[in-house]
Amino acid sequence: MSTALQIALFLASVAVVVFVLFLILVFIGLRKHVAHATRQLDELKSDVKLLVQDSRTMVQNVDNLAGRAHVQLDEVEKMVRTVRGWSERANRIVEEVGDVVEAPIFTVTRIIGIVHKGLSTLLDAVAKKDRQPELTDTESPRGD
Repeated sequence: MSTALQIALFLASVAVVVFVLFLILVFIGLRKHVAHATRQLDELKSDVKLLVQDSRTMVQNVDNLAGRAHVQLDEVEKMVRTVRGWSERANRIVEEVGDVVEAPIFTVTRIIGIVHKGLSTLLDAVAKKDRQPELTDTESPRGD
């Protein structure tokens, strides 16, 4: 074999050994990164389990609150119906009382107004009569 071929084979074998060492180092580094990623995924998995458990608890609490709110809403609707019925009854009573009482009150008001006007006119007439000076026989009412 020639020296050149021997050198080439030696260099090729050294290159293969260096390449294999390089691959071994890369795989060792990759293994460390994979182990680190696996630990982080395990931590993430436990955190996600806690989050899922908390979210389930929150969903149950919200469901319980929604049930309670529904029951209370039903109670409020019943109260509104009851109050509406009372209000309608009160309106009917007020209308009936108004129909019965309104006409006499208006009549009394008109009578009081007429009496007031009459008394005012009478008092004005009396007051004017008291303010006029008495005329003597010699004085004429026209001022002659």
